[in-house]
Amino acid sequence: MPQASKFIATVQARCPQCHQGRLFQYKWWNVFKFSQMHENCPKCGLRYEVEPGFWFGAMYVSYAFTVGIMILGGLIIYHGFGDPDAMGYVVPITITSLLMVPFNFRMARVLFIHLFSGVDYRPHLDAPKQAKPEEK
Repeated sequence: MPQASKFIATVQARCPQCHQGRLFQYKWWNVFKFSQMHENCPKCGLRYEVEPGFWFGAMYVSYAFTVGIMILGGLIIYHGFGDPDAMGYVVPITITSLLMVPFNFRMARVLFIHLFSGVDYRPHLDAPKQAKPEEK
């Protein structure tokens, strides 16, 4: 079912133009293929890489996610486990950061394309394309 909400399309990793087509080819838990994206939207045909090098900007979003994970992890460890030694921070924060790579990578790209691509939602693309009647 098509969704007009940009928030829902972002959470579900859908095309910013039609809100139907999936951005990624595989589910996030497919460890070896979580990063593979469709080149174009399978529903409306929008090319996802709107310009050469577009996805480099998503690295900044990914960096912000990683910093947030590290700060939150540090605060949880400090307040929940009584300020352990340095390795008490390094090991769990590193493991958590590595386990979050698929989520981090995908959400960085999804947020980046929805916020910075300049592509707007077009509701007329929601309806399935109907074949034109043949002329006799």
